[in-house]
Amino acid sequence: MSAARAVRGVLSGAERALFVVSGVAITLVSAVLVLQVFMRYVLNSPTVWSEEFATLAFVWCVMTAIPVAVRRSEHIAVTLLLDRLRGKVRRAFVALGYALSAGLFGLVAVYAAMMLPTGARQLMTGLTIATGTDITLLAMYVVVPIGMGFSCVYAVEKLVEALRGDFDTPDDAVEANIAEAEQLVAPTSQDKDV
Repeated sequence: MSAARAVRGVLSGAERALFVVSGVAITLVSAVLVLQVFMRYVLNSPTVWSEEFATLAFVWCVMTAIPVAVRRSEHIAVTLLLDRLRGKVRRAFVALGYALSAGLFGLVAVYAAMMLPTGARQLMTGLTIATGTDITLLAMYVVVPIGMGFSCVYAVEKLVEALRGDFDTPDDAVEANIAEAEQLVAPTSQDKDV
């Protein structure tokens, strides 16, 4: 097994783990918010912890979903100019975009890591009251350098791919949708004329 294949395997495993954490987090956000509304408006007994927990889970959802989107090239992008470029010019712009993204993600990861001691000193009051233990903002802050660090690594991976000439090519969304629709409605051997 080559080193590149091993690295890709580790990055793919990390991507799957981040995807699962993000999915669990958004599920928890939804469940807790439904519970919060039920408790407040049906039972007239609001919870003290649900809003903080939903915020905590939402931050985890977002910060673990960003690296997955970067790796899969599913992040939002304005590609009006880029879609019209071809060849080495396109490769240069794609590489520049990933280089700038990697730099930004790395910078945010470093500064977020520097904020961890501050978060460790601040309590999340609602969760602390509900659990009877000290739950600090560190529970929320710790995922930011993790997510941004993985985003940086995945942006560097995409940068290397772009420099090798292996990058996402522009698709005409309308043509892609038409082709997909035609496949769905195409007659099969089981269809019979009546």
